[in-house]
Amino acid sequence: MVKIKIDAEKAFLALFFAVFLFFGPGILFDHRVSHDFPYAYFASDSFQHQVRAEAIKDAGDFRYEAAYISKGLEDVVGRYPPAIYHIAVILSYASGIEVYDSIYFAVVFFAVISAFVMYIIIRDFNKAIAVLSLPLSLLIFSSPISTGFLWGHWPSILSQSFLVLLFWSIMRIDIKKSYMLIGLLLSAVALTHTSEAIFGILFLALFFGVKLFAKKLARDDIKSMALAFIIFSVISFYYMVIFFGTWAKAQPYSFAIEPVWEGNPGFYIAGFGLLLIPIIFGLIFSLPKLKNLHVSLILALVMLAAGFLNYAGFQLRSFQIRFFWPIYLSVFFGLGIYILFGFIVKKWNSAYAASVSAVMLILFLGIISLPQIAQTDVQAIPSIPQLNQESKQGIMNPFNWESLDWLSKNTEKESDIYFFYGDIYSQDALLRNSKRTHYQVDPEDFIKALQERKIKKEYMTETPGDTGGSISIRESFFKLKEHPDASLPEFGFGPKNICNFDYYVFDKVSREEVLAQYNMLIAQELLKKGYIKPVFENQAVVILKNNDVGADCIEERSF
Repeated sequence: MVKIKIDAEKAFLALFFAVFLFFGPGILFDHRVSHDFPYAYFASDSFQHQVRAEAIKDAGDFRYEAAYISKGLEDVVGRYPPAIYHIAVILSYASGIEVYDSIYFAVVFFAVISAFVMYIIIRDFNKAIAVLSLPLSLLIFSSPISTGFLWGHWPSILSQSFLVLLFWSIMRIDIKKSYMLIGLLLSAVALTHTSEAIFGILFLALFFGVKLFAKKLARDDIKSMALAFIIFSVISFYYMVIFFGTWAKAQPYSFAIEPVWEGNPGFYIAGFGLLLIPIIFGLIFSLPKLKNLHVSLILALVMLAAGFLNYAGFQLRSFQIRFFWPIYLSVFFGLGIYILFGFIVKKWNSAYAASVSAVMLILFLGIISLPQIAQTDVQAIPSIPQLNQESKQGIMNPFNWESLDWLSKNTEKESDIYFFYGDIYSQDALLRNSKRTHYQVDPEDFIKALQERKIKKEYMTETPGDTGGSISIRESFFKLKEHPDASLPEFGFGPKNICNFDYYVFDKVSREEVLAQYNMLIAQELLKKGYIKPVFENQAVVILKNNDVGADCIEERSF
């Protein structure tokens, strides 16, 4: 008779990552890799990264920003860290899926991988603690931590995934030619979201500083790190010149205390709820173990502190670090559970650790519910963060997407497009999918004109565009300056004559029906001119073409 021996640790790992994928990325993407339009995009930042990757795919390189991203200005240097966009384009070509799916998939895929890598790091410290730590990483897909995915903080998330890999490479610094891997990963961090490289360097400073203090710093360590930084410098040199000529000038460090992330549903340490109890226990009991110089403990301390540097001038960069707190702090959580349950479990083994972790897995999934006091409804266990359990489409829909796609493929490249009111257009980066220079009506002026019952020729107008890091051009390899036309009135906010545009986009539906009705009233007035024709229409959007730009296209009147 053949006896089958089950490895509890491996069985739990298989279960955990199946659950992780199904309830994390699976829920987020509605269990589909390919979609008909950008799915689960909830903010402008999501679209700005998607559009930039799409523009790089069209152009074949990232030497310049596409003009429609930069308010119609040409020769604007591509100043964003490029790694995420190139990964998205390569994956799109390799898989055949659209860029709006490939870029999102890459971010989520590496986030899941980083949870597994963190497990490997912690396992080198203690196998039982590693198994106990795993469930906490699920919470990167809980609310509001999942804001990082939904609102488009993708470069930071991907960079932090590479940061976890960097931590692992430091743990393996003793392997042959480790400096090559360390240098490559440090470059990946900086070329994906440069601010994360600062936190990586803080970790390296503390790790090797403690090693030096403990007299455990070997000559080979110094040699490996020196070679790693040389490799990093060579790989990152081209982009770092751009970074210091744009972002470093436009957003220099300045001390500021920012306890709340304004305009964002940020994550705060109290959001862990009852889970703070084992996390705090783990933190306290880890302090005497720091002398062992284990990477898992030092990185957890560094990244915990990094998440509070919003009190020292790091502002949103520290809030972004908190998206990965469930991964960084998982070692404290596992250690805390290990200590607390140690009063019951005298000798931990894989089976015990897997059993406890399976229970925590169920809690975090929200499968167990408790009845509300004096009510018949049920609610999830209070003060325990849980995964999001519902797929949501996001702000894009198939009809608006169809209209943007039509504009990108059927209009002249030099066209100027005017967007009238649309519910989703406040997230204006999505308008860049028209791939044309575009403008949009100011909603306040639009509503004011409606209230005054006026049809106007001039409306207050925004010229959307990405100004992050400044709109810069290159004078020489080492010298960048702001584009001389960036401050011209035509590229700013102000009144604009709608007769000077090639195409007009009107949404036919709105949450406020009267706004859609006003849209269609303006469209009907424009159509009274024989040279303005409808060229596209679906259930939600109509597009008109102006064949005599500059002519008197509409009669101003009251209605």
